[in-house]
Amino acid sequence: MKRTGHSFIFSLMCCLLLAGCATFKPVDLNPRIKSGQLVQKADNVVVIFDKSASMGELQGKPMVSETSRLIHAKNAAKNMIATIPEIRLNTGLRTFWSEETALIYGMKPLVKKDYTKAINGIENANGRTDMGKAITAAGNDLQGAPGNSAIIIVSDFSELPGIDDIKPAVVMDAITKVNADYGDKLCVYAVQIAYTPDGKELSEQIVQNVIGGYTVNADKLLTPAAMAAFVEKVVTGDCSRYQQLFAKPVEKVVIIEAEPKAEEKVVAAAAPAPKVEEKVVAVVAAPKAAEKIVILAFEDVHFDFDKSTLKPEAQTILKRNVQTLKDNPQAKVRIAGYTSASGTPAYNQKLSERRANAVQEYLVNEGVITQDRLSVIGYGETNPAMYEAAPKEIYSQEAKANMRVLFEIIVQ
Repeated sequence: MKRTGHSFIFSLMCCLLLAGCATFKPVDLNPRIKSGQLVQKADNVVVIFDKSASMGELQGKPMVSETSRLIHAKNAAKNMIATIPEIRLNTGLRTFWSEETALIYGMKPLVKKDYTKAINGIENANGRTDMGKAITAAGNDLQGAPGNSAIIIVSDFSELPGIDDIKPAVVMDAITKVNADYGDKLCVYAVQIAYTPDGKELSEQIVQNVIGGYTVNADKLLTPAAMAAFVEKVVTGDCSRYQQLFAKPVEKVVIIEAEPKAEEKVVAAAAPAPKVEEKVVAVVAAPKAAEKIVILAFEDVHFDFDKSTLKPEAQTILKRNVQTLKDNPQAKVRIAGYTSASGTPAYNQKLSERRANAVQEYLVNEGVITQDRLSVIGYGETNPAMYEAAPKEIYSQEAKANMRVLFEIIVQ
């Protein structure tokens, strides 16, 4: 009886330890895929998973929990797989440790249950971090695979103190070779586990050394919305060069009223100079002479630090947006809230939602704009307008640019 009691307590402790993963409820991206709002561009995805000795260390500051880096990495990987929409995706899962690397899933079509089982089976192994060999092997895994590909590296990108085991020069040689082989058909995503200066530096060097690369700390992907934003990047092949530290280009929405069923295509115009505003460009087939073209130039709304209250200038902008919506009853808008990088991911997620809701409430209260034409979503600190090199500088130009709500146009 006593042994049974101890067993129960131990099981309960394990359940509490892993509660973060068990309670994760992924955002359903399938409606966006079916509606055409998300367009799949990635056909093949290989995850490279670090299970070397350093991954046995505690997650570390800022403390998410007293779990090891390996457990934190496994949870992040499983949450990512759970969030991927139901699409045809050729996938692989490759681990590396000591001087070994092994493909433990794939390459084959994604079956979430089997892929998650493979992740659960990863155990820690003592040994050095031969990341370069794993990157080269992942490049070989993709040989002959049609379409566009993504490599996702899940690692602390770090070495044990006093041991030169990761060999950054070898890693960079390997990623340079893979980049040369696949060019613009490959996106590389680096998901850093834990917080180490050398790990952050190496993850950034990797993604800066490829045509398309993006890096993020796993702690920034804890919320379902943040993970969904990351998965959207992978699925749609969104991996602009990491060193492009400026806002997205100014864009507009073009709606052709005469033929609402016309095929639509999204076009993003390049902008040579950094700008804060973001808008969406949707262009349909060339209009006939009798057709009416309406240009919807929505302006983004910005907030003070840690606030979701609309400023007078924000209300002025929204009044112009309301009139534009009134003049174009066929347009629907999703209100997307964002924050700067300062603060915890969970807090920033809630703040971004409050900002989006504040804008929605104002628009509805202005009249004529019914709530069925508006929807809201919070992205927290993900997908910033401008990269924040120093998140603690809360009044920097970059931070102010990210304290915003923008409008995502849903063209009918």
